[in-house]
Amino acid sequence: MNEPTGNEADTELAPIETVLDWSKWASRGRVPFVIVRHGQTAWNKERRCLGRMDIPLDGEGRAQAAAAAGWLKGLPQAAIYASPLSRAWQTTQAIGMASGLEAEAIDGLMELHQGELEGRPSADLPTHFPELFAAWTHDPTDVRVPGGETLGECQARAIATFTEICRRHQPGPPPLVVSHKMFITSFICHVKGWPLSRYREIEQNNTALNLLSFGEDGFQVHRLNETAHLRTSG
Repeated sequence: MNEPTGNEADTELAPIETVLDWSKWASRGRVPFVIVRHGQTAWNKERRCLGRMDIPLDGEGRAQAAAAAGWLKGLPQAAIYASPLSRAWQTTQAIGMASGLEAEAIDGLMELHQGELEGRPSADLPTHFPELFAAWTHDPTDVRVPGGETLGECQARAIATFTEICRRHQPGPPPLVVSHKMFITSFICHVKGWPLSRYREIEQNNTALNLLSFGEDGFQVHRLNETAHLRTSG
């Protein structure tokens, strides 16, 4: 299984279809799909807890979205789906403008609901929420964020939403899905058969691209955290 980390220092972009080789998986009767994390927001940069608060992209995030859109323009796309939160929707609009596709907003793609933690600097959590922080660090699966979700609930929502999206499509050009870090990493833990306590091992930079596929045996992951569009000047 091909799972590069996306950290190589390239000087120019390879054709996206050679990097996200969707056709190989479609030819095997699987439905390929691409997951995109949204661009950067001010709260991402400040390392604040960000779930359902509707924080837009900052200037760097808009540039990241434009770079991703420019590269994705070279990839055939069956459809675009996105979380309706502004940071994901703005990223999606950039991609849609480049591809000529209308995006569909799906509430099920929204980020982990972080309740009372929204807007708090993550560095403050061990002091202000010590029991929650200790439990989450040990195993976040069933730890409920005050006023929000457990990570296990977020993962179940992700599995159901990606399954529903993939069942709309046949093997062929991939649909694109734009969502959020915790939502994506919880889902990838499921695909890899990992416990949710390992979610931190899955990197998802802003506007990272991921290639997965769906078939009779479920989901497979083929490429994670591809950020070549952010590592090049051309």
